[in-house]
Amino acid sequence: MHVGEAVPLDREKRQVKMKEPSEEALARLALEGRRDAWDALVARHGRQVLLTLLARGVRVDRAKDIVQETWARLLAHQQAGRLDRLELPGLAIRQASFLALEDARRARRDTGDDELAILSDPAPGAETRVHARAQLARARAELERCPKQARRIFELTYDDVPQAETARQVGLSVQRVRQTLCEVRARLRAAIDEENLFTFTNATENRHD
Repeated sequence: MHVGEAVPLDREKRQVKMKEPSEEALARLALEGRRDAWDALVARHGRQVLLTLLARGVRVDRAKDIVQETWARLLAHQQAGRLDRLELPGLAIRQASFLALEDARRARRDTGDDELAILSDPAPGAETRVHARAQLARARAELERCPKQARRIFELTYDDVPQAETARQVGLSVQRVRQTLCEVRARLRAAIDEENLFTFTNATENRHD
């Protein structure tokens, strides 16, 4: 190509690489109320929040509802001026965990102050963030160790593909798809329980030193 010759449009597009917004930039825009920033954060972190719930034994259908409610709650807190920082996925995981606990203990409905404490108290928040990241890393590692077909079933389920269609795509029966999801959840839950057992054992040993 000679100097001054026009660059074909498709090649020009390939040469220009659009940079994805940084996490800090998206968080700042979301705190300013930008819905497109919220959408980008949900797309970036939603699956991690769902994975954490599944690892704790929440059913897939209920976990999806909790994930949606989690982002709705966070957005509502932002709109009400109750969020001064947005650290993800930790904050979303804490909110989702709170909602899952609330769901399991419906008899204890006085949760308003506790919820705000989870969102705003920096002291336990730092420890919780570290613990949540460790749990998520362990669950993700266990998911990667699952057979490829099991991971595919999990991904299709997360993407709201009906079980009948999932079964058709992977070449299994609907019953086998359901069984595979149960097996994946059991493995994720075991990975989380293994971490909790390790922590408990260390704490017990320390008390006896």
